[in-house]
Amino acid sequence: MGHIGEGALLALRGSSVGVGTDIGGSIRIPAAFCGVYSIKPTHDRFSYRDTANTNPGQNTYPSSVGFLSTSVDTLKLVMASVLSTQPWLRDPEVVSIPWRQEMVDSTLERASPDGTANDQPPLKIGVYWTDGVVGPHPPILRGLRTVCNAIEEAGHKVVDWSPPSQSTAKRVHLAFLKADGAHDIHKQLNLSGEPLIPELESAFQLRDPINLLEYQDLTIQGRYYSAAYSDYWNATADGEDGQRVDAVIMPVAPHAADRNALLPDSTLRANPAKFGQTAYTESINLMDYSVAVIPVTKANKDIDKFNKDYKPLNKIDCENWEAYDADIYDGAPVGVQIVARKYEEEKVWAIAKVVVAILKAAGVH
Repeated sequence: MGHIGEGALLALRGSSVGVGTDIGGSIRIPAAFCGVYSIKPTHDRFSYRDTANTNPGQNTYPSSVGFLSTSVDTLKLVMASVLSTQPWLRDPEVVSIPWRQEMVDSTLERASPDGTANDQPPLKIGVYWTDGVVGPHPPILRGLRTVCNAIEEAGHKVVDWSPPSQSTAKRVHLAFLKADGAHDIHKQLNLSGEPLIPELESAFQLRDPINLLEYQDLTIQGRYYSAAYSDYWNATADGEDGQRVDAVIMPVAPHAADRNALLPDSTLRANPAKFGQTAYTESINLMDYSVAVIPVTKANKDIDKFNKDYKPLNKIDCENWEAYDADIYDGAPVGVQIVARKYEEEKVWAIAKVVVAILKAAGVH
């Protein structure tokens, strides 16, 4: 996870804000694992000019510059401040969209200061309990339930979210990350002679790049998936309330941070299921959606018991579930990601602000 050091520094209050990049979860996962806040914008909302990057020529699904912080309010301060400098004048790849306070205000006015619904239309929030491939561990499920119950008790709407399978999105997105055959990664490593870390040896072995026709076909598959996901989202307005879902709450990863991963003799290498499931974040990168991460709670060995009756969905899910140890995960931060649509950084930030207020009023924060 590319910015786990930044997340740890923030968690220890060595800093109040950090900058990171995210192409598969590298801002969101460290934030969730370290109990801090973050935002992953749509990729061309903030400038990438002169920023170090791997495989910068792969721009079908590029990474995003985003921010991590110790508070939700700091995220707004940083985004609004950066956009006030009109970064699109210096970087032609940035869209010329200034900070839209009116989008913030129109979202916040749908809730009271404590987050409860008022006389305006309540927020309508989808909840994605599982991707159907790797089910979340007990602490993650409890975190989701905590957030959803609090939102409902505050008078807002919560509906189940069942979009097109995100395994399709991960497959297409991962293919683009490996499209150059890892040549750019090895080019950078060769500058110092540094080897790949063991966890990446298999995924990023040097190989031939994919051919142009395959690349174009994957591009089309990605477009079809994004369109299907958008159609599903739009269809949420077809119900009795006629209201489209405002944002979706989902896991950042199917597990919390494993304390053993910090040890020199970590069992991580023997069981990559402990740390290797990025579908919950990576699929969102394919659609380039705006995402905020907020901390919710911490794993508790007395509550988050191993469920012996759980039936794994597949081999990978079985490995992930068998890796769960309530004692090892005890005390690990649990966060969720709040997903809005493209270029909705202001809206997703405002919804995060409302949800944080709801959790505080409920005594969770």
